[in-house]
Amino acid sequence: MQLLEEQGHEVSCFPTAGKFFDALIRNRYPLTVLDMNLPGMDGREVIRVLRANPETRRMLILGMSGSDVRSSDAVTALNLGADEYLTKPVDADFLVARIAALLRRRGESTPGPERICVGPLAVVLERREVSVDGKAATLTDLEFRLLVYFLRNPNRVMTRQLMLDQVWGVKERIDTRTVDKHVESLRRKLGRFGARFETVIKVGYVLKV
Repeated sequence: MQLLEEQGHEVSCFPTAGKFFDALIRNRYPLTVLDMNLPGMDGREVIRVLRANPETRRMLILGMSGSDVRSSDAVTALNLGADEYLTKPVDADFLVARIAALLRRRGESTPGPERICVGPLAVVLERREVSVDGKAATLTDLEFRLLVYFLRNPNRVMTRQLMLDQVWGVKERIDTRTVDKHVESLRRKLGRFGARFETVIKVGYVLKV
């Protein structure tokens, strides 16, 4: 980490996949160095989630493992969408060089528009524009942030309290019915896409994509 920072990179570290996914709500990282043996969630599943999410689909992924060192392990990770795969231990200078090479390669391509498209839904993030089947949907600022939170966590069951923490920024316990009201408003305003917000009884909600 220190060596990467000395090379001018901004580095964030996360002990679990869950904390990493939570950080993606507010941050966009051009590259992740992914330990394939994270606690609680296999690195291969992390790659699947990142590649399935339109918001993280283009993120560079460098997989690393000290136990999955067979060529078949590397092939599996690369086929799932990893851009590079290294086995531990890795020489620090070589790791820095591989990261720099990946970033240079990505820098040579033209970035796509800042938008998320899922089925009939299209979201232009910078302009905060939302449309369904080409028809504009008018959302409040909070509704927009809640929608983006769902889109960045597709097929993930989220509790009401987690949404209050991450979208509202509320850590203390408050009436979770405010979440229900905003989800219901999204369902109503987003037409046929709204049906994708499914209630998980006694838990929260999940956006099915």
